[in-house]
Amino acid sequence: MEPLTGIRIIDATSNASGPMAVGMLADQGADVIRLEPIGSGDPSRHVGGTRGGVSSYSAYMNRNKRSMAVDLKSAAVRPWIYRLIESADVFVQNSRPGALERAGYGYEALHQVNPNLIYVSISGFGATGPGARQRVYDPVIQCVAGFAAAQGTGGDPALMKTIASDKVAALTAAQAITAALFARTRGAGGHHVELSMLDASLAFLWPEVFWNHGFVGTEGVTNKPTIAEFYRLLRTADGFIMIIIVGDGEFAGACRALGLESLLGDPRFKSLSDRFANYSDMHAAFEQAARHLGSDALIARLLEEDVPCAKANSLDEVCTDPRVRHRDSIIEYDHPQGGRMRQARAPAIFAGEPCTVRRPSPALGEHTVEVLESIGGTAQDIAALTQAGAIG
Repeated sequence: MEPLTGIRIIDATSNASGPMAVGMLADQGADVIRLEPIGSGDPSRHVGGTRGGVSSYSAYMNRNKRSMAVDLKSAAVRPWIYRLIESADVFVQNSRPGALERAGYGYEALHQVNPNLIYVSISGFGATGPGARQRVYDPVIQCVAGFAAAQGTGGDPALMKTIASDKVAALTAAQAITAALFARTRGAGGHHVELSMLDASLAFLWPEVFWNHGFVGTEGVTNKPTIAEFYRLLRTADGFIMIIIVGDGEFAGACRALGLESLLGDPRFKSLSDRFANYSDMHAAFEQAARHLGSDALIARLLEEDVPCAKANSLDEVCTDPRVRHRDSIIEYDHPQGGRMRQARAPAIFAGEPCTVRRPSPALGEHTVEVLESIGGTAQDIAALTQAGAIG
């Protein structure tokens, strides 16, 4: 089952936050028509590993979509985009505030064309105020929102080595779009959905990263070590593993697995609160014992004791991990330009059936003519638009 079958989304986004958000909905059955600049297309086409001119980065975010190469600044193409908007349910853009308004594709203009349209704007810092006009990429938001501070664990700030703010904004946008579509079925009509990467990142980080900032004022507040204190890998004789301990039984099991029964009566580690307060001491004792044990042997002991643990997989090991394989979490299929490809499958399973790759990521402008013909464009219309440089 693909729950968004019959929903048409016009994807006028670029880079990561927008394409990834809409990509999730494409996986779930939406008919996504991607509008890309003529010439080189979206920058994501040129990022990451490539083969046959296909970027694996872009291929993942843009599978199950169709592509039109258009110059949105051209007045010649605007009536045709408006005609396409008439058939759409959702329009998504992540241009800098004001850019699409100047081109004739702002909310007010498209709402006049299609009053039932869900119009979604994704920005870095919002449409107004400080930073509204600033060019923004993921690491900038990571620094402002607190990702970098959280990774620093009280020391020098450090970036997450992934486009975390882009991805959080994408997840937030995908959920907001489906919520807006649901609200429309209940009579809300078309409306404007706005979100910023900053807001999405703050909401994502807040519960645990900011748990010492949740109360206004300092009176009566007891601060606790940040959660970053507890996110530490244990070095073993041949690698690294993770042990995370919450319950008393888990602590006792870890001590037995590590041969540290002497810690069971230590008042520093008697309760969860005590272990939080003295986590550095506990971690140091665990690591001293773990350094003499191999990762696989120690993991086996910990699992026998029902202690939450895992080996720190390399990227190659992730692809062969038996838990990943059992879930069919990584799929393979043939791309007409890129050849055999490997990607994470769509994670949600509806009615027992995973969503599939109905079509591989499109070549730039692969469906320009197809889409125009579907909304009444003739050969003469297409020739005129091509001659005007409005489509490619």
